[in-house]
Amino acid sequence: MPTRSENARHELMRHVYEDIWIGELWNQGEPAGGRVLAEHFFDHRPIDAFPNTKSGHISMALDWHQAFPDYKFVIEDVIIEGDKIVARYNSSGTHLGVLSGVPGTGRRVSLTGIDIMRFEGDLLAEWWHNEDMYDLMRQLTGTA
Repeated sequence: MPTRSENARHELMRHVYEDIWIGELWNQGEPAGGRVLAEHFFDHRPIDAFPNTKSGHISMALDWHQAFPDYKFVIEDVIIEGDKIVARYNSSGTHLGVLSGVPGTGRRVSLTGIDIMRFEGDLLAEWWHNEDMYDLMRQLTGTA
């Protein structure tokens, strides 16, 4: 059974992940949500247009938000072990801006994924991510 201090740590980690990183940065496109990323944050997701750094990650989230201004990530499951949080989510929004060279289509799209975040103290230090970008691009372009 988790101790009181472990429960408090888990609640803090969940708050940082769900309410600030997802809630502010990704759902609202609010750059201040990046305050929970460590200065040496490393993004293990290879996207050439955005460096794997704190500033690159914030830029990527803002780019995503301009492409899908109404996009919302909904956390389905969270597992916390040690300094890591693992979360499964579903998300959806309307494609109104450019994403990966695809101009806004007005199409409503959805995406599911899994995040793994490593904490250092109260900050997110690393991010691993798995999502079905192929299906997302299929929805955007209308191809089978």
